[in-house]
Amino acid sequence: MSTIKNIVVPCDGSEHAAQAAVHAAMLAKAFGAKLHLVHVFPGSPAELIGMPGASAQMVGVGRFDEKTFRRMWDDAAKASLEAAHKALGEAGADAKAVKLSGDPADEIIKFAHGLDAPAIVIGPRGLGTVRGMLLGSVSNRVVHKAKCPVTVVH
Repeated sequence: MSTIKNIVVPCDGSEHAAQAAVHAAMLAKAFGAKLHLVHVFPGSPAELIGMPGASAQMVGVGRFDEKTFRRMWDDAAKASLEAAHKALGEAGADAKAVKLSGDPADEIIKFAHGLDAPAIVIGPRGLGTVRGMLLGSVSNRVVHKAKCPVTVVH
């Protein structure tokens, strides 16, 4: 049986993500594993549907330029990762922060599979409820597609 060396924690700024980070910190201590906080921002404005702060005007094609989109990505990533780091700080743990762009479930899985002996600890749902109803939740897709252990923290 192999041991877990790396734990990936997807972060979206939700309370569920913070709870997952705290649980992951406990697992990391038990296994002596490294923690990786991952924030994935959609690869295109159309994928913003259902994300916090995304209005109908923002997701309209051509409504804002690449610079504005990147600024939104940086702001969202900063807020999400800071919330997770705060939760980890309270749990007495530290982690590496990673920002990715693309389909959240696919990018989380791809990142985890690139690590040695990974596991993923994820909340049951994040902030993208409309998008989740349309496309299926990120956590559900990660559970079904990942080839490594996945823990869903309720």
